[in-house]
Amino acid sequence: MLRKGDVFAGYTIRRVLGQGGMGVVYLARHPRLPRLTALKLLSRELSADEEIRRRFEREADLVAQLEHPNIVNVYDRGTDDDQLWISMQFVAGTDVATADVNVLTPGRAVQIAAETATALDFAHAGGVLHRDVKPANILLAKPPIGRPERVVLTDFGIASVRDSETTLSSGDTITATLAYAAPEHLAGAPLDHRADQYSLACTLFWMLTGSVPFPGPSPGAVIQAHLSKPVPPLRSLRPDLPATLDAVLARATAKRVESRFASCAEFAQAAKAALFAVPGPWHHQQQYSPSGVVLRAREPYPQAPAQPRPHTPAQPYRNVAGPTPAQPHPHVSPHTPPQPYPQQPRPSTGGPAVGPRRGNARPGTIDFPGGRNHPGYIVPPHQRRPP
Repeated sequence: MLRKGDVFAGYTIRRVLGQGGMGVVYLARHPRLPRLTALKLLSRELSADEEIRRRFEREADLVAQLEHPNIVNVYDRGTDDDQLWISMQFVAGTDVATADVNVLTPGRAVQIAAETATALDFAHAGGVLHRDVKPANILLAKPPIGRPERVVLTDFGIASVRDSETTLSSGDTITATLAYAAPEHLAGAPLDHRADQYSLACTLFWMLTGSVPFPGPSPGAVIQAHLSKPVPPLRSLRPDLPATLDAVLARATAKRVESRFASCAEFAQAAKAALFAVPGPWHHQQQYSPSGVVLRAREPYPQAPAQPRPHTPAQPYRNVAGPTPAQPHPHVSPHTPPQPYPQQPRPSTGGPAVGPRRGNARPGTIDFPGGRNHPGYIVPPHQRRPP
């Protein structure tokens, strides 16, 4: 076991990321590039087995051909002090096996299965079978602020090429995890891509319920259950889940391979449709597509019932060209010009009455025709001569 600060194959060891049956995975610093990598070392006890060494090297060769955002990248491989190693992409985050199923909501569980299905179908299209799909091999990358969570499939340690003659026999040292293995895998029969679909369905069962489909008391009991018993209904452990989701899982875990879905993505889409077809609290979750596009698979917020609109009587036609000009008073002619302020008649000392002054003329000038020569003209006081 390497310690912090040790150097192996030029990589500086930081800490242990995980440990399995084949070896140990370390967090290490690249010898030449400023980045961290996951350094997987095959244990020395298994390095003497030529078959295991061949499979370990094949993992690097297979995964190096799979460039997909939901599959861990392989950078390099080699041998140091007769110990095999693989340098892989370091995914900051955690794996599904360490997730709290009490917090893992059904919508998020189905989304994780959907992104894993995308990775599996991509590998299957390249002729690669994973053969060990389980929660511990599904990584949840810590997303940057404002970005969606990314699901990464890792550990192709017992992966095989489709249509190859290699099967899992009782004498093999490397075995799939029994709790998620397909019946044909446990029976040693030839495998195809639907074996990974069975394991993915068992993984989704665990994410939804927190329990494996067949928690037997012994490995033999678990194997026998996979070979002969149907997967128990989800509603026996989660009554709040829709019954249609049980039918989807039952098909994906059918004992006859021909009865399963055609692809992992088809299974994941059927699980999504079954979950979101029935209203539930999972409708208010945020969903993400494999490309990172946010998908809102939520039920609309309840709206108040529409109230009937009161009846409004028909309004007379209004000219839309502009407002209607105000109508004049009926007793006032529209063409009457504004009148000056009326003046009171001058007091008379005899003679004809003086009419109202017209215009702006001064008194005594144009009040009467003829002006001063008019017999009725009255001299203004300021123009009178003293006697």
